[in-house]
Amino acid sequence: MIDMQLLGGVLTALAVLVGASIAISLAMMATATGSVAQTGQTPPGGIRREPPRQPQPDTDDARELVLV
Repeated sequence: MIDMQLLGGVLTALAVLVGASIAISLAMMATATGSVAQTGQTPPGGIRREPPRQPQPDTDDARELVLV
């Protein structure tokens, strides 16, 4: 038959492991939510990125377009 002290020790170790894993996951969640909350103000214009700017035409008047 199973020794009751051994069973009690195994159950205690299992409870300690479950408690430690819950404590670690709660600490990680608190850290993640804390870092998200401390990001500060949102950038002007919302959270969308600014679209890439279109290339500007060359302002050099020395070039001419010649159609043949």
